[in-house]
Amino acid sequence: MVAKLLPLAPAPSRVHTAGMEEPRGVLEAPSHPDPYAWYARLRVRQPIFFDGTLGSWVVSGPWLVQQALRHAQLRVRPAGEPVPRALQGRTVGEVFAQLVRMNDGAFHARHRPGVDAAAARFGEAQVAAAAEAATRDLAARTEPDALLSAIPVQAMARLLGVPAGELDRTVAWVHDFTQGIAAGAAAAAVERAERAAWALMAQGQREGLPRVQAANRVAFMQQALDATAGLLGNAIRAAHSGPALDAAVRVAEVARIDPAIHNTRRFAAADLELGGHRIGVGQGLVLVLVPECRFGHGAHACPGERIALQIAATALRTLQSIAPLARTFGPARGFRPLPNARIPVWAHERSVD
Repeated sequence: MVAKLLPLAPAPSRVHTAGMEEPRGVLEAPSHPDPYAWYARLRVRQPIFFDGTLGSWVVSGPWLVQQALRHAQLRVRPAGEPVPRALQGRTVGEVFAQLVRMNDGAFHARHRPGVDAAAARFGEAQVAAAAEAATRDLAARTEPDALLSAIPVQAMARLLGVPAGELDRTVAWVHDFTQGIAAGAAAAAVERAERAAWALMAQGQREGLPRVQAANRVAFMQQALDATAGLLGNAIRAAHSGPALDAAVRVAEVARIDPAIHNTRRFAAADLELGGHRIGVGQGLVLVLVPECRFGHGAHACPGERIALQIAATALRTLQSIAPLARTFGPARGFRPLPNARIPVWAHERSVD
């Protein structure tokens, strides 16, 4: 009898299914059955516009997106709220404040090289071994939707040296942390994130890491969650209906044509001009990353692109060696209702011994 790993996040309250109405807006597009024709029209007709419903600019023209990602006055957080108000005065807020991806300027310049160096130290064989071990550990005891999210987090935890006896707790903590720092998170989710942040920081500090490094150790696992879950899930969807391909080729192709992360946010730290439009200080922008900027661009380009691609490819290959994908996952019935990430939801939950 194999211990059952329970789902690590609440089931999505809704999913977008096969109805082919156009997305109602840029934040609904990632969960649409096929948003890419709509994105293409948006890039041509409205490469930049102000969306009154969102109260934010939407930038979809590829050159404008690249300009925005490189613009010195477009920041990852509002100038007046570097840490979300709900997180302030808490351990989870302290961790958030020290995440390199949530900072710009001198802090980012000082600490980003360390993050890049930490990512570069994981060799191809290490990543493959961690991803295969995580997949084999979780596949027999995890429901399909939870499996997508658990594999990349456990793989990163293994790379970071988390002991075997702490892997399940670490994966659960990372899920709690991720849900609690999301925009609009409920008070209960923030409380769970607080406990998770404390536990994850303690884990890093037991390894002798200073607090900034311990916080960005958490970020390695947290950033693996949605991005790599979406990459793996969309590769599994493609494998159901597409021709037989090597797993690495499949994942690379999916990253190009059906990527996991569709949007990111920026905030104007000063008045500026973009695409002939005046962006006022304090205004927000939603940047559409597909198709050209799937892993970001400029100072905040994803440092773990190589790792994410390899984890997803190894996980896909390992899952195929364990059982037919159709038996493990069945057909996808839609996508999680997330504003930025494209992650499938499966049509059934198989029994887990």
